[in-house]
Amino acid sequence: MRRVLCAVLASCYLVVSARGVEADERPNIVVIISDDAGYNEFSLNGSTNFATPHIDSIAANGVRFTEGYTSGTVCSPTRAGLMTGRYQNRFGHEFNVPPVYSETNGLPLSETTIADVMRGAGYRTIALGKWHLGYAPAFHPMSRGFTDYYGFLQGARSYFPLEQPTILNRLLRDREPVEESFDYMTDELGRAAAAYIADAKASPFFMYLAFNATHGPNDATEADIAEVGDGPGNRTHRAMTLALDRAVGVVLDALETEGIRNNTLVIFVNDNGGVQGHDNTPLAGFKGSTWEGGIRVPFAISWPAKIPAGQVHTTPVITLDILPTAMAAAGVTQGPEKPLDGVDLLPWLTTKRNDRPHQTLYWKNGTKWAVRDGDLKLVVSPPPPVTGGRRRQGGGGDLVTSLFNIPSDPAESKNLATDQPGEVARLTAMYEDWSRDFPPTPWGPGSKE
Repeated sequence: MRRVLCAVLASCYLVVSARGVEADERPNIVVIISDDAGYNEFSLNGSTNFATPHIDSIAANGVRFTEGYTSGTVCSPTRAGLMTGRYQNRFGHEFNVPPVYSETNGLPLSETTIADVMRGAGYRTIALGKWHLGYAPAFHPMSRGFTDYYGFLQGARSYFPLEQPTILNRLLRDREPVEESFDYMTDELGRAAAAYIADAKASPFFMYLAFNATHGPNDATEADIAEVGDGPGNRTHRAMTLALDRAVGVVLDALETEGIRNNTLVIFVNDNGGVQGHDNTPLAGFKGSTWEGGIRVPFAISWPAKIPAGQVHTTPVITLDILPTAMAAAGVTQGPEKPLDGVDLLPWLTTKRNDRPHQTLYWKNGTKWAVRDGDLKLVVSPPPPVTGGRRRQGGGGDLVTSLFNIPSDPAESKNLATDQPGEVARLTAMYEDWSRDFPPTPWGPGSKE
């Protein structure tokens, strides 16, 4: 059955594109995701409290996006959007999959994943770390296009070995539980990724490396806590970020050691805005909100063989762009049957285009939503608890309507809604048209889950 599926997938995708990407020239592709980190918790974005030289090197050797967005405000929806290149709201994956085993809850089987596409194009497809897209066998990474898996299915777990892991949080090698004998999960995922790179180097591979760092629980090694020393913020959290950057360095070093770094497309992104208590300076709001602090994230891409180094792009991109960009890099000209919302970023990264990859972007999480068209962003959400490091007056659960010019006001501090009612009406109509036919999330508010 598995061989038949592979044959069907292979027939759906073309390996050589009109641009002439031959099989032996196709790049490896590594997508690295951090979890719940704050926008200002990487020196990539100018932080002086969190030194992340390895992560920074991805941007230094390629492109840093100052307005990089996720398609969701929390973990699972963003991953569903990234995997499909489509707004997850289109297929009813608007909320986190609950941490309860279910045969029905997960990334819908009707959706084609980035792993399906890359595997169909002849790539080895490797997933590591956090999954959070369903727990039943039908939703397992190896049922969704991946040839290899090493990680855990739940949205969070201890960074240290579990004495009695559950069916949701146990460590798996492919589909089988393994003995938890590692020292620290972040280091283990970096080491395992390096081992897969060494094993897969002979043919093109696609790697999806989803760290749970720096999602709770706050677990760090004593050595890392000692190394970060005293300083601002939570010391354990800073130690977790140190370990994350070290593990990314292990992966990048493995690409260098195997002689394949030059022809490897590396993408680094966080899965949503930082959780409350993390540093999202200068952005308003946190994870779960449609304010900038809930959806704008660290985002960098490098591909030394193709993308000029040292670029800074200041127009919006989104994690939905990862799938079509990977397809283009691999020379795949025919993708999923359903239309994609992301775009191939390579024309902008290779300096062939200087317009906007996206004129309009949307977000929806329950009653909270936002739309950005050009420089204007309309937000309908409860007020964020913190803006620019200071507590905003008012708040509670009541929704407020706010309009901002994002390039000139990334902190969303100057509400233009009263002065520009016509723009509020225009953007509201755009959002209503976009969201009109979305199906409900089976496990969302009001469901029986």
